[in-house]
Amino acid sequence: MKQLSSFFLSLILSGPILANPVEELEPVGSATLKVLFWSIYSSTLYTDDGIYTGIEPDLALQITYRRRISKIDLLDRTEEEWENTSRNQRSWKGWLTQLDKILPDVERGDVLVLRVSNSLASLFFFNNSLIGTIEDQDFTKDFLALWLSERSSYPKLRNKLVNGAVIIPFLTNFKSRSHAAASIRTGGKPPLALLGRSLL
Repeated sequence: MKQLSSFFLSLILSGPILANPVEELEPVGSATLKVLFWSIYSSTLYTDDGIYTGIEPDLALQITYRRRISKIDLLDRTEEEWENTSRNQRSWKGWLTQLDKILPDVERGDVLVLRVSNSLASLFFFNNSLIGTIEDQDFTKDFLALWLSERSSYPKLRNKLVNGAVIIPFLTNFKSRSHAAASIRTGGKPPLALLGRSLL
């Protein structure tokens, strides 16, 4: 069983406190979503070693918003994107209800982070404060798929986030994680998840 990172250990010992959820992690890749001349958000993917090999403990996605977006728009856009990336349609309603209790309206400069726990739960941080947790592993995989799935609506941004990594299933048992991902560069349209419908 993988040992708890010092970050999660500090949360257990100290309770809900201000904490930088990506402090111990290494960046994999970054991407900025732009519509015409406007930057909507900047995003960075992190893992414990800077290599993306799939959804696993200590992966984190950080989003820094460049404009105001309402919670309603965030939820609506999430549901729309799940139509492209998720096969768990029966779970969407329950997941959106949980997200409605967690996600805030966002303003320019706000930072939202999803960090994956050892049990593959989703821990949500808003401006470095823990604001909620969703324990469902399927939710974690489907929510992050909005940005990281090869079926995402904007593969060009996805490729920048994962630094061109391609997951090769038959190599995922190798001891060296570097063998589990191959870095390539592909073209494509610029994940527009957590983006207000009015911006499309």
